[in-house]
Amino acid sequence: MEQQTQKPWAKALVLFLFVGALVSVALFSAFAVKDASAGNGTSDEILVYNRGSKSTPFNVTESLGGFVVDNPPPGAANANWVSGQYAGFAGGTLYFRARIVGIPKNQPNMKLGFCFWQQKRENCTGTRIDGVPGTEKTWTAKLGSMWKKNSQPVIWSSPRTKDGFSIRNSKNKPVSNKGGFNWSGENPANWYPMKIHYTVVLVKAGGTFDGWGNYGW
Repeated sequence: MEQQTQKPWAKALVLFLFVGALVSVALFSAFAVKDASAGNGTSDEILVYNRGSKSTPFNVTESLGGFVVDNPPPGAANANWVSGQYAGFAGGTLYFRARIVGIPKNQPNMKLGFCFWQQKRENCTGTRIDGVPGTEKTWTAKLGSMWKKNSQPVIWSSPRTKDGFSIRNSKNKPVSNKGGFNWSGENPANWYPMKIHYTVVLVKAGGTFDGWGNYGW
């Protein structure tokens, strides 16, 4: 029986395809960290923000300075929420869910803030949460009821510069070295690295939230 042999060019093609597959897997793994397991809900919902997943929490390091942001927000999270495809979202409600997975020292009276930034405009909301591993909390806030810097609301028909969450102490001061905060008197080694899973979903006015199961919780 005649034995078949591979031509040199065929072997090179197989090797090229194999290496390409490995590179694709590596790239997918690298980019999946930020929004790991965060899916999409119904047409009433927009995934505004996500860090971490049920199995892989996000690691907030001291180098991040207490602010974890998307700059700028991606896709529908930065769309026109007043008219067009996403009309009605500007009057909607933000749904939050956070889970503290790890922290160097328990911080039972810490707070988590969430802000949208747009040029000189800044709109924020937040909640108290026990900074203790295993703590999980859900809460909501009307988009229009957020605190507004200089009483100026974000213009929801225009793109935002960034959005994201901040880690704050019991006095609601950022545990950050940015903007001259100097960690607000806290020792950053007691706070970071903090492991967290944090998700924000916006449900449009009159819409119904379909549940956290759509977002990997």
